[in-house]
Amino acid sequence: SPVLAYMTYDDVARGFNFLFQILAREQTWVAVDGGAYQAKIIAPAINGIVVPAISILFATLTGNTVTTLRQRQVDIHAFLNCEAGDLRMLTSLVDCYPISFKRLKSLEYIEQYTCRLIAESRSRAVFGSTDSEMNGIISTLNELAGSTPCGEGNCEAPSGTILSESYSAVVRLNNCRSNRITAVQSTFPILHYGILLLLAGSICVAFLLETNQELLIFLNAVQLRILWTMLIGSMSALGVVFYDLSGPFRGSYKASNAIIQLRSIRDTLRVMVETARSDF
Repeated sequence: SPVLAYMTYDDVARGFNFLFQILAREQTWVAVDGGAYQAKIIAPAINGIVVPAISILFATLTGNTVTTLRQRQVDIHAFLNCEAGDLRMLTSLVDCYPISFKRLKSLEYIEQYTCRLIAESRSRAVFGSTDSEMNGIISTLNELAGSTPCGEGNCEAPSGTILSESYSAVVRLNNCRSNRITAVQSTFPILHYGILLLLAGSICVAFLLETNQELLIFLNAVQLRILWTMLIGSMSALGVVFYDLSGPFRGSYKASNAIIQLRSIRDTLRVMVETARSDF
């Protein structure tokens, strides 16, 4: 966009001047100084009131937007790490269960939950309305709680300590998942970005108004091209940052490290599931 802005500045300036002349068609006099006196008169209003007000509002909204979106990225990354840690803990606890069909079901539910988590950690992911994997794990834990504990005949259930820690791990997983989904779905509406676009466009229009002088364009054409390029380039770069930060799983700010460890946990669970199936 900066290169395009540099190459098309003359056309943009002429087009803006043509539009300005159409809006001022009722004007009954002609400026013989190329608009220099008009620019001098209107400069205090533009530089003293309009541009500062728009710039302050634009800077405030921009700072809040970048800070909020970046903090959202950090929170999502932290919640993913939290879920990954609890998944490891729950997997190690289930691995201590006595060999039974309920142990196999628990490992399968954890593997399915990990696959769901990886799928939700992609751009434009769709979140399910029900969390069947967590419901399945809780149901299995409830069945184990009513089974014969170890040391009393046929051992089907783990010890009370391991079962209690399993419940705690599932509760922490649900909390981390709720916080993560809330963070992912909490974003700015389209109207917010529309206001930012309107403010950025107003700053560009103020630049064109200030430089709408034939003498200035004739004497400082290259300098104006460079300034226009810097202005458009800055606005375009800011738009790219907004787009990058608005998606937590795309671009340069994506939470890639957390997804890598989730794939490692999934592969480990698949091996454990296959091993548990071979025990029957």
